[in-house]
Amino acid sequence: MKHPLPAILHVITGIMAGWVMLGAQTLRAQTGDQTLTLSPGWNAVWLEVQPQDANGQAKAPADVFNNTNIQIVATPKPLAGLSEFFASDPGAVTTFNQEEWQQWKRIDPAGQNNLALITGNQPYLIQVGGGSAVVLSLSGKVSFHRPKWTPDRYNLVGFGLEGTPTFDAFFGPSGSKHPVSRIFTLNASSGNWELVSGSAQMTSGRAYWVFSNGPSNYSGPVSVDFDLSSIGRLDFAGSLDNVGVGSGVDALDLDLEEIVFTNLGSAAATPALDLITPDSAQGNLALYVVNPKPATLGYDRGNQVDTSAGAGASSSLGKTVASGQTGILTLGARRNWNDNLPRTNVYRLKTGAQGASFWLPVTAVRSEVSQPVVPGTPANEVTGLWVGEVIFDAATSIVEDGSPVRPSAGTAPMRVILHSDAGGGVKLLSQVTVMQTKTADPGVAPAPVLVVDPARIPFFEGIRERNGKRVGLRIEAVAYDMPRKLDAVSQANLIEDPKFLTLTSLSSALQAALGQDASTRTQTQKDLINSSSSAISAAKLTIPNLLPNYLLSSAGRPPKLAEAYDLTAPMTGAIGAGQTVSGNLTLDPFHRSNPFRHAYHHDLAKGPQINRTLSITFDSSQPVAGRLRGICTEAISGLIKSTVTLSGRVEFSRVNTVDTLN
Repeated sequence: MKHPLPAILHVITGIMAGWVMLGAQTLRAQTGDQTLTLSPGWNAVWLEVQPQDANGQAKAPADVFNNTNIQIVATPKPLAGLSEFFASDPGAVTTFNQEEWQQWKRIDPAGQNNLALITGNQPYLIQVGGGSAVVLSLSGKVSFHRPKWTPDRYNLVGFGLEGTPTFDAFFGPSGSKHPVSRIFTLNASSGNWELVSGSAQMTSGRAYWVFSNGPSNYSGPVSVDFDLSSIGRLDFAGSLDNVGVGSGVDALDLDLEEIVFTNLGSAAATPALDLITPDSAQGNLALYVVNPKPATLGYDRGNQVDTSAGAGASSSLGKTVASGQTGILTLGARRNWNDNLPRTNVYRLKTGAQGASFWLPVTAVRSEVSQPVVPGTPANEVTGLWVGEVIFDAATSIVEDGSPVRPSAGTAPMRVILHSDAGGGVKLLSQVTVMQTKTADPGVAPAPVLVVDPARIPFFEGIRERNGKRVGLRIEAVAYDMPRKLDAVSQANLIEDPKFLTLTSLSSALQAALGQDASTRTQTQKDLINSSSSAISAAKLTIPNLLPNYLLSSAGRPPKLAEAYDLTAPMTGAIGAGQTVSGNLTLDPFHRSNPFRHAYHHDLAKGPQINRTLSITFDSSQPVAGRLRGICTEAISGLIKSTVTLSGRVEFSRVNTVDTLN
């Protein structure tokens, strides 16, 4: 793809290249606790947390339900419907259609167990033997979750609740969508499903058969929505869109997000946020209530959201949503850390005394792009993707003798993208897309990947959701382009073209490539130069600069010249404090980004060959982790008779720790 503007002109004219607005996603630990009290007999439970092992993987049933009195665990398969029963309504628990269930038995001589992993936000039927209750204290990954209803069927669902609302109070606002007359609860003593009473109290963490009359998105008397709610967290991403909130000594730069509440109930609702697990004891990620000023475009800062870890009292959000009304809560995030690693606070979002209670992980990162560190594979200090911005403020004077480098009247920004692999090798990139591996099991976490080859994009999936689809995050540097591929494979059509063989310019190109006195050439070299009938083999292209010299000597663009370009450019040196990296970029006369070439003008069929040498010297002192500062110098030849040198300060941020490129 040809760049929209010639690469060199970006630097010479100082046109600012817009930074790609990118968000961030994190898979850092976001855990919560849940306690289940299981009575002897059958129990229907709703598991809100997903137990995980030390590697972040979902646990097997035997590891989660390790009490020996727990004999059977079963959960319905996805999309299981009324065929789960031998009657139109739920009856005895032992009459369910076992083909529609996944089951695990502690004693399984027939080898029929097919429940391999325990996942969160899922219903389970658990049979407990003996005469005593079993108390399970579980810890695991949590996420914001709303019921996913299968229309015109019974759904085995449960809810997190703040208190004990009655079935009438909780499901009454749904109208005819979820009639209380079609809700069943499990009687542990008899093992039968029984119709509930509207005045009976619901229990948090218990699963009920609830009929859905047509499609539904009901989650309780007060419904909740926000950006990225579908992936289970409130994400403040990077800090590029911070706004000033408050004035004077109370002024803060905060990143704003909204949570929308719609109250379908008959009484006013007062939402609350209870901090359960902070990312760190220092309160690095702090949330504040923000109140837009009605008559202006400004904001006033309210109180800080709960900062005391653990379930309990939470500070007021100052928001009351009247019956039948919608209220919008604006929250501001303040990032009190310096590195580019993401932070996650886990809250309990309470919608009101009669409503549901949700887990709510809240994430933020300082950089506009961030990827998680894969559990168990800590990266070293420099491995990964680095995105930097150079501010060129000095350039070669072309009117002074000696062409000294002088401070410029203005500045020109340029984005630079570097990648350092696990061995310290550095490559210069012009574009990269942040994605992740695909997974068919929610218990297996996807791994982050960096994709530089567009042909590889279909093999991965995006890391952000946009309009219901998962998309990758593309980072691009528009002020430079990669060189053309001039190897035998990429230019096979060119080197086998008879016109290429018979052109007199080929002989001069070969002589220039060999670069030695004619009297000292071997007979093989002489035969090569004089060859005009046999095809140039791939072995002959091992002669340095053969094809580049041929392109320089060509009057017009060779018809068989392939538009194939490198994906990365190697650099010498290393990334790090006190280190230097440098690399070369060559734009041949027919390069897609050569600013002196016009593809459709016969007088401008080719331009000069332009060489760019980029060198970055990092400061010996780097006080902030994940950030590197230094001096960037670029030498450009081919624009004018002399070499043009640009220099300026550069600051890099490490936005990803993946050590390989796809």
